[in-house]
Amino acid sequence: MAKLNIVIGGVGGQGVITMGKMLIRAVKPEYKAVASETHGLAQRGGAVNVHVRIGDVYAPLVPLGRADYVIGLEAIEGLRNIRYACDSCVLVLNNKVQRPAIPKVALPTIDELINTAKNYVKVVVLVNAEDLALKAGNVKAANTVIIGTMLAVGKLRDFVDEEVLVNSLNDVNRKALYLGMENYDIVFSK
Repeated sequence: MAKLNIVIGGVGGQGVITMGKMLIRAVKPEYKAVASETHGLAQRGGAVNVHVRIGDVYAPLVPLGRADYVIGLEAIEGLRNIRYACDSCVLVLNNKVQRPAIPKVALPTIDELINTAKNYVKVVVLVNAEDLALKAGNVKAANTVIIGTMLAVGKLRDFVDEEVLVNSLNDVNRKALYLGMENYDIVFSK
């Protein structure tokens, strides 16, 4: 039976957990879906991870090397979770690097992160999720922009009922979803 493994990484306040719930609610009825989340210091801008597994799965955590998608709502967090990527993984990165709370840390550039990611994944997709969310009407819809990009690239569309997803969204998020479907760059593909 088919299955899909997704690891979403971000920092507190980006809607990482909400994004996981949105995906679970839209899964086609013939598939089972489970999820797990970690968010220890999320309220202080710390890392938040959500694992979403759809299809013939029994445990909520994605095994290392088995994620079909690794998502970075913040680009560094996307790379932090790259160990979950399978050989055919699609890495979707928000074009945003957020300074960590630790002082005097050298921030990598998006280009440096992408060059590192090329060693681990088949496809790297870059999307300016926050600008598109603002264009849709609210920066908080950046996670919905990313879901739109996921629908446009990779195999999420096989597992999610797009009509259910669209009908569950308000006008701003619906616009953000469509903007994400149409505005992304595949910056690397093997």
